[in-house]
Amino acid sequence: MPGIRVALTGLAGLDNPEPGLAVARALRKGWRGALQIEGLVYDPFSTGGWTPGVADQLHMIPPIAHGDEAVLQRLLELHKKYPIDALVPCLDLEVPIISRLSSRLARAGIRTLLPEVGDVQAISKANLSAFCYANEVATPRTEHVRDLSAVALHADNFGYPLWVKGTVAGAKKVFNREQAVFEAEILAAKWGGGVLLQEAIDGSEYMVAVVARGDGSCLAMASARKLGTNQRGKSVVGAVIADPVLKRVALRLLSRLHWRGPLELEFVRSANGGQFHLIEINCRFPAWILLTEFAGGNMPVALLREILSPGGRAPRTVRVGSMYVRDVQEMVVPIASVRQLRRSGSAQVPAGKTMRRKTGDLAVGVTGISAFELTQPGLGVARCLRNAPEVGRLLGLTYAPNDTGLFRSELFDVCRRISVENDEEKEHEGDAMLFDQLATIRKKSGLDVVIPNLDFEIGRFQRIAPELDRIGVRTLLPNASARRKLGKQALAELIGRHQWTGFEYPETMLIRSRSDLVRAWERLGSPLMLKGIFAGAARVFTLQQALVAWMRFKAEGDAQVLAQPSVFGEEFGVGLVCDRAGSMIGALPLKKLVMCERGKTWGAIPVALSQAVADLGDMMKKVGWVGPADVEFIRDSMTDRLELIEINPRFPAWVGFCGLIDVNLPRQAVLAAMARNPVPVGGTEDLAEGVIFMRTAEEIPAAASTMAALVNRGEIVYG
Repeated sequence: MPGIRVALTGLAGLDNPEPGLAVARALRKGWRGALQIEGLVYDPFSTGGWTPGVADQLHMIPPIAHGDEAVLQRLLELHKKYPIDALVPCLDLEVPIISRLSSRLARAGIRTLLPEVGDVQAISKANLSAFCYANEVATPRTEHVRDLSAVALHADNFGYPLWVKGTVAGAKKVFNREQAVFEAEILAAKWGGGVLLQEAIDGSEYMVAVVARGDGSCLAMASARKLGTNQRGKSVVGAVIADPVLKRVALRLLSRLHWRGPLELEFVRSANGGQFHLIEINCRFPAWILLTEFAGGNMPVALLREILSPGGRAPRTVRVGSMYVRDVQEMVVPIASVRQLRRSGSAQVPAGKTMRRKTGDLAVGVTGISAFELTQPGLGVARCLRNAPEVGRLLGLTYAPNDTGLFRSELFDVCRRISVENDEEKEHEGDAMLFDQLATIRKKSGLDVVIPNLDFEIGRFQRIAPELDRIGVRTLLPNASARRKLGKQALAELIGRHQWTGFEYPETMLIRSRSDLVRAWERLGSPLMLKGIFAGAARVFTLQQALVAWMRFKAEGDAQVLAQPSVFGEEFGVGLVCDRAGSMIGALPLKKLVMCERGKTWGAIPVALSQAVADLGDMMKKVGWVGPADVEFIRDSMTDRLELIEINPRFPAWVGFCGLIDVNLPRQAVLAAMARNPVPVGGTEDLAEGVIFMRTAEEIPAAASTMAALVNRGEIVYG
């Protein structure tokens, strides 16, 4: 069926990606014939929409809060310019609106396949418990608490642990009343309408995707098990399963729903008895729906066919055992394209750059290659080094079989498992074990340079650096003295002593006890930033929240934390590299434009921070810094001064940007480690008007055999 044009929403691609991104990728991979995808976005910085190969064009649409008529008029306006054959809304809040408009859209020629509004409301998070009761469906005990002052009382009645859920999206598992109140305030502020408290059932989690025909019958179904979930409860690793009991439960539910179109059912299977409990129904495709393409039964394609020609054949049954992991993709987007979208409401999506393997003489090992929890810097370092002509082989050094970078065969030639002793009392044994592992890797696979990219690794690799150098493995790392001088506690004294003009440092108090925290609260005011000595941060708005955050730090092993006043303003980052003499040989400052909920950079633009970068170079020289660093600033909106927030002893997680432009910092680090001359890098003044860095989530195929090979043999070899 040639020349089909489909419009999709849900293209925001942060660490918790919207489903439209996976739907678009599935259609691209599975549709036979000409296909034009029109991406509908609410924000010009919807990073998923700019991903090369996803949408052909992006169009701004009004927020749904503007009402049905505003949405309809914009869709009809677009339809006149770009005739739309089918519209697939991919966000929960959009489905009722597009459903109400479906008959008017159909008269204009825009086809949809959506449930009635009443059917959507019947399975909303707030109403799901009643639906399950009426239809004799097992579900965890759930209560809608509209008054936040009652959360603590209701949570205590539930018992712990339990889930605190937003009325539209978002969920947090909590283990005491303080955490329950803390998370409830955050979720209620975002989604409104109070929160839901739900019993936490111990067991394994399952997901079922469904496409229902116009008559409510099942056109396609795929079941998957969550094999890996991050701290937010989101599935990062999943596999197709065939469970007749789960299928029977899902089909029975479908018969009670009177549904049309896509649907996701989420279950937990009780470890005590094995019963499936329905925990959520989502009125759209799930974000993991690309798995059905990997498994040979592409459900977005099946939906589009049903919209265009109802009553057609069902897709193939999905292959049991097919797996996915959720990783990240990074790209540069011309600023001109983003400006055009913002100004005119529509813009073409430019093609992406192709990464090519180099044939250099060096073998480089890279750690921190996972996006399972947070995007680790090693993924960006590897992308940069694929663009370095001196590097011929890349080795991914990993700790766990679910590190997402293991499945990036286009990045790594070999992946090898390493392990580190975490007991401080056995530090010497751990160092010896790490050295032996790296020596074995060098002997078997070749290893000229190793770049550790996780904070906890830096000291360990630096301690064994002389021994590694003896066997021909080079490093470029700061020593313990330099790291202490630029640590969170020492920075205030260092900056106060030298009075650099490019930046300042916030007032900082060390918290050892509850009374210290109360004093900090009284002195520094609200909101307050609490920071772990090595990692982690929380912004708190009440003393109660501060106490909860402090207890979390203590539970994770931080006996001391730091308190600082919150600084509000534009955020900046600087990635840099210093040679063995402490001289800065490369730096890239950028302004952060898009950040995920956890404060990590998903969109940024190069900027010129000349004085701040010069002062950083002077600071690094004074402390004798060697190797990479990640520096974070905020420009105070009141004083217009840059406040230095922290310095981390490794590359920033956004370092992949460097490989997409002419400021390849990991390449500089490799050259310095090998005592080779650095190469000239481009100036950020020339780049500032050119491109924007963006990152998006991406599901990629995985295989249990790959994970098993790492566990059993400790090695994966590609090519």
